[in-house]
Amino acid sequence: MKGLERRARSGGSEHVRTLRALRSHYRRMGQELAEERKKLGISQETLAKATGVDQAEISRIEGDLVDPRLGTYVKLLQGMGLGLRVEPLAKGASSRPRQAGARRAGS
Repeated sequence: MKGLERRARSGGSEHVRTLRALRSHYRRMGQELAEERKKLGISQETLAKATGVDQAEISRIEGDLVDPRLGTYVKLLQGMGLGLRVEPLAKGASSRPRQAGARRAGS
């Protein structure tokens, strides 16, 4: 992560803002993953067994210590019976970032 931060700084303020936005997005994704897992009553250990993703890695993702690949995040969602859907936040918000969130499969 430090290398990425260093490259962003060398790219200028626009790159730094983009990196901060991505970090914020990953933080929300990890928090949402933890919330959904807990709502469903699934332990990290159970999710790890169902997905093949190490329990320690799940803990790091939920704790905002790592930025998982999108495929890992999707695998974890699917292991809970959830899917990923991208939708606009608000009408006319085309210049604002879009949010991706977990949704129950089939919703």
